[in-house]
Amino acid sequence: MRFLLAVLMLQAAVAAETAPGGIKLHPTGHGWILTDARGMTLYVYAQDQKSGPPSCVAKCIEAWPPLLAGADAQAGGEWSVVGRDDGARQWAFRGKPLYLSGRDAAPGDMNGDELQQKWYVAVKPIVTPPAFGILKTASGYLLVDQRRMAIYVSGRSSASPGDCIAGCARTWRPVEAWSMAVAPSANWSIVARSDGTQQWAFKGKPLYRYAGDFNMGETNGNGVGTWTTVILEPAPPVPQWVTRQKSDGGELYADGVGRTLYGHDPAGYHLGRAIEHPEWWRPVLAAGAARPVGAWSIVTREDGSRQWAHKGLRLYISVRDREPGDIRGVRSGDRVWRPIMTSGQTMPGSGL
Repeated sequence: MRFLLAVLMLQAAVAAETAPGGIKLHPTGHGWILTDARGMTLYVYAQDQKSGPPSCVAKCIEAWPPLLAGADAQAGGEWSVVGRDDGARQWAFRGKPLYLSGRDAAPGDMNGDELQQKWYVAVKPIVTPPAFGILKTASGYLLVDQRRMAIYVSGRSSASPGDCIAGCARTWRPVEAWSMAVAPSANWSIVARSDGTQQWAFKGKPLYRYAGDFNMGETNGNGVGTWTTVILEPAPPVPQWVTRQKSDGGELYADGVGRTLYGHDPAGYHLGRAIEHPEWWRPVLAAGAARPVGAWSIVTREDGSRQWAHKGLRLYISVRDREPGDIRGVRSGDRVWRPIMTSGQTMPGSGL
């Protein structure tokens, strides 16, 4: 029985690396990002249901073109073809129709990710045992348990189940594996402990929970001694001048002196909106030697100067912000402004 389960798991892992013609899979630590044949990132829409036609129609598809399927497209497994109201056929993954983003200009761009909390990069996650999951945080994609609590490993070179027993195991709690558990891929294994229980291991390292974590996503044990969280895929890099600041709306990105960074979106969701009260806003200009990095790009302004942008949104600071973490700019009443949050999430009430 265990051998049969292992074979099925292996088949699932192999299937994860294949896709229909016209779709590519870009490998990352937490899975595979779906792209079209040109390498442009694909997205799913939270309002689409797994049954019925796609709900992004009319003007929506001007900003989010559907990934159309040819007449000879062959569905199978996790891949399907759904009919649109206009008679066209659209590719879907796990029942969710796939789209491109008008915000993306080049392969690798992910400017539409988490927009309005409705659009997300389409990802095929790595196979994990049922006891585990993946959580996106400001630090990257973390390995978590079913309650979304962080998973840890010891940094000791000889790390084994025998290294953490008695008092250690009360602080660093082993993640037990049930007796019939099967490792889903070569990265996973099950190791025996001295008390007769079994423990999950990832890439040869036994896995633990930290007794000092109480809420979902907390990583209070990270950096305690040699203990670290399991980061499957680190967060994209940020420019050196960018800092992180706490605000009453969550942790956000700021400039070198702590002033909140805002993105302005005059097109797309707020079509045709110009900057209201321009005297309140100052563009974040890029130095001559500055280069784009991660989700941070540089655009040329009308006067020839260069301005920083984040996920395609030009960046500004508000002259009304006085202290690090101030977000008075988003409370101006003009809903085209978005504080750039470190989580990637939209700040409630920002309108973007």
